[in-house]
Amino acid sequence: MQTGTDLPKLNGPLHVPLYLQVEASLKEMIEGLVYSPGDQIPSERELSEALGVSRMTVRRAVENLTRRGLLERRSTQGTYVKQPQVLRRVGKEFAQGLTQMLRMTGAAPGSRLLLFEIIPAPVKIAEKLQLRVGEMVVVLRRLRLANGTPFCIETSYLPQKLVPGLCAEDFALENTSLYAILRERYAIEVSKNDETLKMSYATPEEAELLGLRPNSPIILLRSVISNENDQAVEYLKSVNHPERVVFHSTAVIRSL
Repeated sequence: MQTGTDLPKLNGPLHVPLYLQVEASLKEMIEGLVYSPGDQIPSERELSEALGVSRMTVRRAVENLTRRGLLERRSTQGTYVKQPQVLRRVGKEFAQGLTQMLRMTGAAPGSRLLLFEIIPAPVKIAEKLQLRVGEMVVVLRRLRLANGTPFCIETSYLPQKLVPGLCAEDFALENTSLYAILRERYAIEVSKNDETLKMSYATPEEAELLGLRPNSPIILLRSVISNENDQAVEYLKSVNHPERVVFHSTAVIRSL
């Protein structure tokens, strides 16, 4: 644990309330290299002395970060940087469903079906799935849960010709895996990802489902998932809670 004497002094604008300056300072250290998930932060007394503010000011800042899911209080043990609920591995050669990914990390996967429909493919979706405009696609939207807590909203577009008979009832159970259905029913093995990540902002519906404030930042993942023959199987749009999901990628670096 870093001691209070190692912490920087506050130097925010005078018009910004002190508790917000303390909150911003702690948040910067949590998201930087000062604290890692699972680390204990200094006590309110140490923070108060190091930052030159009252303990009440520190307590308000810590409570705000706790409500936002960045910190957690452990009864009499102190306050710790909260571990992310979901660690998502990404990479071009890494195609794995969330259900399997969550189980591998010891979390209980869950989902809630928000939408299931079959529509003619719009231009952009047809391009992603290598279809003709107007070919039928299955649209599957689910709220994904880890240990009962929502962390992302995923919308999948699949060519209907690849998944004949797929229906809403297939996703009645909370822990249903789409990729397991593709593998076991349709003999489709996904093997490749073409992914992009960017920051965006939650729509009112997305914010409500994920427990965010309207227009809050979110992490937007878009993926084209292909089989071993490079045939596009799924186009995925994933809206991720920025404080409950951490994306992780590894790569082999080859010198030239």
